[in-house]
Amino acid sequence: MTDQGGEHDLSQQYELLIDDSEVLFRQVHPQWVRDGVPSSQAFVPTKKDEGMLSVTRGSLTTAEATYKHYTEALKMESAGTWGVTVGEAHVASLNSFDDEQDDIPAHGFIDFRHLGRGQRERAGKVLMAKARDRGRLHPLG
Repeated sequence: MTDQGGEHDLSQQYELLIDDSEVLFRQVHPQWVRDGVPSSQAFVPTKKDEGMLSVTRGSLTTAEATYKHYTEALKMESAGTWGVTVGEAHVASLNSFDDEQDDIPAHGFIDFRHLGRGQRERAGKVLMAKARDRGRLHPLG
């Protein structure tokens, strides 16, 4: 199976996630949160991400464990864990893949590489809206 852009056969390198109900956790930097709501910028890969938005897989870990690993083990800043599902990524024309790494257990990514800049921004807004509707998953309150 090829990714939606047809440019890369990611299935040879990564496992395509097919469970539409699986939640994908995203850590959101404090600068991307206003009034407790993440901006769509938090759901669009930066240049260094090379079109692959990092997430962790809800079928393999929890929102709390993801947050603790990110802030304590990796010593990165996070305003919290938000989530979108594999199915919600599909609605935004995005595939999701497993990409477990030694330093980031349960790692995955949402593939934006086949989209142009404007399409990436629109897809990020779709993901942000879904994550906002779901609410912050950790810490609660």
